[in-house]
Amino acid sequence: MPLQVRPAQPADSQRLSQIARQTFALACPPDTPAKEIEAFIEEHLLPEHFAALLQQPDKQLRVLLQGPQVIGYSLISQQPEALGVSAADGIAELTRCYLDAEHHGSGAAQYLLSHTLAQQPGPLRLTVNEANARAIRFYQRNGFAIVGETTFHCGADLHRDWVMLRP
Repeated sequence: MPLQVRPAQPADSQRLSQIARQTFALACPPDTPAKEIEAFIEEHLLPEHFAALLQQPDKQLRVLLQGPQVIGYSLISQQPEALGVSAADGIAELTRCYLDAEHHGSGAAQYLLSHTLAQQPGPLRLTVNEANARAIRFYQRNGFAIVGETTFHCGADLHRDWVMLRP
C-alpha cells in the first residue's frame, strides 16, 4: 500500500498515543527502569497530550499513513526551549519521529522524515539518546551532525542526549 503524510487530526490522538507507548522505550537506554518509562508516557504521551499539541500553533504534528492506517508520526516545535548549545538554540526542533515497530526497516521512517524535512525550511535540530546508535546513524544519513549534548528526564531517570543539527 502506498504511504502518505498528512497533518494530524484530533481523531488520530488515540493511535498516536499507541505508537508512542510502543516505541518510546526503544528510544531509551536499555537499562531505563520500566516505571520511569511509564511515568514519562503518563505525563506526555497519552491521547489528550496529542490532542493538546494540535491546539498549539507552534507545533506541527504529521501522521504517516499506509492506506487508511496511521503507522507513524513526526512532531516539529517551531519555538523549542533553549538547550544551552549555541549552534542549536533558537532553531526549530524535530521533537519526535516515531514509527510503529512493525514497520521498522521498511523504508517508512525515511519516507516520513523526508516529507517532514521538505516541509521545514531552514535548519532543524533534534536530540537523540547517546546509546541509540541506530537512530543516530539514520539522522546522520539525513544530514544531521552532532553539535553538543543535553540531558533528558525520563521520569526520575536522567539520560544524556546528543544534540544534532541539520543546517
